[in-house]
Amino acid sequence: MVFTDSCFPHIVNLACKAVISAVTNIDYAADDAPEFIPQHSDRDPIASIRAIVRAIRQSSLRRQFFAEILETLKEKNLQLLRDVVTRWSSTFLMIERATLLRNAIDHFLSSNKFPELRHLCLENADWDLITMYKKILEVPHAFQQKLSGEATPTLSGAIPSFEAVVSRWKQMKREMVSMSDVIQEGIEKLESYMERISDIPAYTLAMSMYFCPLILPSLPIFQLSIPISNFDGISNMHKTA
Repeated sequence: MVFTDSCFPHIVNLACKAVISAVTNIDYAADDAPEFIPQHSDRDPIASIRAIVRAIRQSSLRRQFFAEILETLKEKNLQLLRDVVTRWSSTFLMIERATLLRNAIDHFLSSNKFPELRHLCLENADWDLITMYKKILEVPHAFQQKLSGEATPTLSGAIPSFEAVVSRWKQMKREMVSMSDVIQEGIEKLESYMERISDIPAYTLAMSMYFCPLILPSLPIFQLSIPISNFDGISNMHKTA
């Protein structure tokens, strides 16, 4: 039973966007978005990271100075990554890279080379939040990487991984109490789709294949090569999101 539809990655995408929207103003990810100016009364660490990345990348002098800092700190000469509004995973990759290069970013912003960027300096509390956001988004990112790494992803393999995301997020709610409401945004989005999936016959068949791989494939119905998109309800479910 080959899973050829983009339904599950799409659902995870919606859940992650719900999480990201709960912690940052995603409008600042647009190419034509105005510059984000941090305010003590309304701090947005992800938007601040995005502003830092944009500021450094848009100038060859700044890029060169950042590379020199990396060399001085004996760190890998990696580029800062900027997210795009159409791909939630790019936000995860942006903050993951930023946390990896935190020392270089702090040195860059605290230097006297570009004082006009000093207002973008991040406090320890900001970095703590970014680290927590990264941990939350690591869960669906691993799910996405697992599916993309399979030559022929199957529904029977995708569903358990899909449910594992919910299970892990629920565990993280207990571990990261301050992020409970944020994580819940993603859980609710995923569970609303899981309820719909459970009413579709293909779901039952797929889970039977998952738990009884040695018995059910021998049955006549499983000798047929039926694309998963042919099951009523699966292929069009994401269109009604």
